[in-house]
Amino acid sequence: MVITVVDNYPKISETDQRLRRAIAAWEDGKLGDDELERVYDEVTEGVIREQIEAGVELVTDGQVRWDDALSYLARKLDGTQRGGLLRWFDNNFYFRQPVIVGKLRRKEPLVVRDFEKARQWANGVPVKPVLTGPYTFAKLSLNEHYKYFADLLFDVAAIWNEEAKALQAAGAPLIQLSEPAILFHPEDASLWADAIRRVVDGVSVPFALYTFFADASKVWDALMALPVHIVGLDFCSGEDNRNAELVQVGFPPDKVLGYGIVDARNIKPEPVSELAQRIEWVVTVVGADRLHVNPNCGLEFLPRTDARRKLETLSAAVRLVRGK
Repeated sequence: MVITVVDNYPKISETDQRLRRAIAAWEDGKLGDDELERVYDEVTEGVIREQIEAGVELVTDGQVRWDDALSYLARKLDGTQRGGLLRWFDNNFYFRQPVIVGKLRRKEPLVVRDFEKARQWANGVPVKPVLTGPYTFAKLSLNEHYKYFADLLFDVAAIWNEEAKALQAAGAPLIQLSEPAILFHPEDASLWADAIRRVVDGVSVPFALYTFFADASKVWDALMALPVHIVGLDFCSGEDNRNAELVQVGFPPDKVLGYGIVDARNIKPEPVSELAQRIEWVVTVVGADRLHVNPNCGLEFLPRTDARRKLETLSAAVRLVRGK
């Protein structure tokens, strides 16, 4: 059993406004690129330290440099332009839509340098780099270049495969793909499954694929057939969430479950005893050795103090289960 997080973490806290002030000063021409980069580094180091202090055993860099799930990656690709703001699924958060205006090419590493920095600050705690999944990236972009969506998707997958190989060479122990969009498009299952296969091709490092914002009932069979080591599921979103039922009936014996049981979109804290009971249940179903325990999605929807408190509560629940 491993305590982990999904992808992002709150960048700005109630008491630490450094990053917000630095970005505003940089936009006004009052702060240079090097100074802004130093603030990004300091905040990222603090976010990693906060995760570790809260009990997380497999951390991310918190995606501190990311404005949203797409634009950070898009600006590192040839063939894209900045588009307008769109709502990020059913959340009160927005993303800058990439506009695809030419053939996509990777003009620089996407997250390799971020991973290398994060590993230095984690003091031996494993760090997993995270990429927005190829289908989510392609589906939420505005395509003004490719004749067919599949051509766009598979070019994204080829670039992600190139990045995955670079991450493997850099020593990544695990690579996560965040793919919420696949849950809402079962009609494209053959396409997104093919894209994932292309991303992982030739890469020996294990992959985790995390879904969130809904249960996986519409895509279960296709999702479980993907060539990934870990499948992350959201057990919090939706009034009729069937993920627990689906896991109990047929979670594959060759996969690890990413068990998303802390609601990262609700400020209300979960009782430690309740989380411990849910963890005890899932251990009887999949086994402790095939379990990553985590929030249901990224924590950036929450104030930073609440995000940390959620992780501390999750860690306490895991310790309670381990102690029995």
